[in-house]
Amino acid sequence: MATSADFKYLETKILTASPEELTLIVFDVLILSSTKALEKMKVALGDTQGIHDDLRRAQRALALLMGSLNFEIGGNLSTNLFRVYEFWHHELVLANMQKDPDRVERLIPAFKEYRVTWAEAQRLRRIEVAQTQTQQQPGAQPRGGFVAVG
Repeated sequence: MATSADFKYLETKILTASPEELTLIVFDVLILSSTKALEKMKVALGDTQGIHDDLRRAQRALALLMGSLNFEIGGNLSTNLFRVYEFWHHELVLANMQKDPDRVERLIPAFKEYRVTWAEAQRLRRIEVAQTQTQQQPGAQPRGGFVAVG
């Protein structure tokens, strides 16, 4: 059972997160909610309201991901991600209507893979930003081991 301190921590984490970190948090919600719904579908099929609530939470996470895409900057990548997220959303809606655990079970590995991909992209971006900042500092030595001797 979550305490008010847990919710306060989560609220602070969300309010102070960068847009990139928020993407990972949304993926975490998507994965957790889908996994919980799947478990209920397999074990507690009588909990139709709980299944519905978890799948709706996952659908809202996908709606957030779709709404966060910037088509001007992202171009075809944003368009393709939107289509993937839209397909996932549709599958979760059908899974909710039909109480079909197979639809959810097929999606969860993809959710996890995309989350790993987003995390890796953020890690590489942080490295790139750090290298750019180091190179822009006065007196910074070039990277790569070669130093020009004049």
